[in-house]
Amino acid sequence: MKAAVIHEFGPADVLKIEDVPDPRREAEEVLVRVHNVRVGGLLDIGTRAGRNPFARLTFPHILGADFAGVVVEGDGAFEPGERVAGVPFLPCGRCHACEIGRDDACPRAELVGVHRQGSYAELVSVPAKLLRRIPASVSDEQAAAMALSGPVAFTQFQITRLKPGDWVLVTAAASGLGLVTSLVAKRLGARVIATSRKDWKREMLRGHGLEAVLDSDTEGFVDQVIELTNGTGVAVAIDNTSSADLFTKLCKVLDRLGVIVCSGALVAENVSLDMRAMYLKSQSVIGIRTHTQSALDGFWKLAGSGIEAHVDRTFPLEQVADAHRYVEAEKNFGRVLLKI
Repeated sequence: MKAAVIHEFGPADVLKIEDVPDPRREAEEVLVRVHNVRVGGLLDIGTRAGRNPFARLTFPHILGADFAGVVVEGDGAFEPGERVAGVPFLPCGRCHACEIGRDDACPRAELVGVHRQGSYAELVSVPAKLLRRIPASVSDEQAAAMALSGPVAFTQFQITRLKPGDWVLVTAAASGLGLVTSLVAKRLGARVIATSRKDWKREMLRGHGLEAVLDSDTEGFVDQVIELTNGTGVAVAIDNTSSADLFTKLCKVLDRLGVIVCSGALVAENVSLDMRAMYLKSQSVIGIRTHTQSALDGFWKLAGSGIEAHVDRTFPLEQVADAHRYVEAEKNFGRVLLKI
């Protein structure tokens, strides 16, 4: 089969299209013919560049985390010809976190495309527990665009116990994860405030029917949020940046019993936390690393009733290096995919 392979860490040029042996399907695995695969930040670009702290791999290596395709060989749970979406996060199933249904915190989890060979290829073999059937109303492109970010967003709102009518603020909402998070929150009945620092991205966000689209860098940002929420603030604030300045603002717009969720740290600065203010309002800050197994089911049930991510651009597999450069330059609004 053809695959995009790296033999060393480095810039996008280290990605090479090569003929490699077809993967062998192990017990409890499913062999899938890949149609579309997302080009991600940390799991793809970060791993390729040697910046992913979770990366434990041997060369040659095939990247590719979340994807959509068709079953070639099943394990009984999936039959040949079924359309499926796959996620990269493989929990151990035995630790305390897994036993209580918080497998997003599994300390022994493996990642497809990082610890295991990935889906930048015509074929990939993954454990059946990582796959879900794609609803008939969802295209392969859409499935690949939402395969990971949708369940992550669903996990965030499941754990924070989001209720219809709650106010949700999503930072960096023009990112692939941010946009899907905003759309999932809206579909769950929340009133969503999206933020982006770039004018053209805010303009794109306005076409998605959200309550408000704001620039978090403006001087009056906190006042705008308080006014929008009739003085109460937001029930949930999704922060995937860990920017010190923005985090301070999120604390100021958080309602009583409100929760700040961190599912990433793109800026990764040390942030200041006023513990006295938090305990007086019974607020929380929690980390959610990824999705849970139960959220995979919950999200795909939701997706079948109407969620559509924004696919910014699709590259053929042969242009995988160009796709990486495009995402690294932050030219995209929404997801970037490879078409196999």
